[in-house]
Amino acid sequence: MKKHYKYLYLIGFISILSFQVVAAPTTDIDEHHDNVMDAVAQGLIQPFSALQHRVHQQLLARIIRVELDKNDNEWIYELKLIDANNNIIKVEYEARTLKMIEIKGRHLESVLKVPK
Repeated sequence: MKKHYKYLYLIGFISILSFQVVAAPTTDIDEHHDNVMDAVAQGLIQPFSALQHRVHQQLLARIIRVELDKNDNEWIYELKLIDANNNIIKVEYEARTLKMIEIKGRHLESVLKVPK
């Protein structure tokens, strides 16, 4: 293989890897993993799959970051989402009930799904 093609191949491979890193949502759990698993088992926290389903039902945006925090003995999912127009939306859900408790961002009217 010519030297020129080796560099193109390497650049293409690195580009694919970097896209996968950028495109994948990140998860940040501030609490100890065992505490989180215990809380899920006790019904204090809904699993992440249930949260994803709820977000899909309510919002026209893709999750790019998830944090799970415990504030005053209440677990909160803090999400960062991106919509089709690359607007960033921040949403908080109560982890036990998956009730949306806060939403911030621009052009929210294009992100919120209207209940049928």
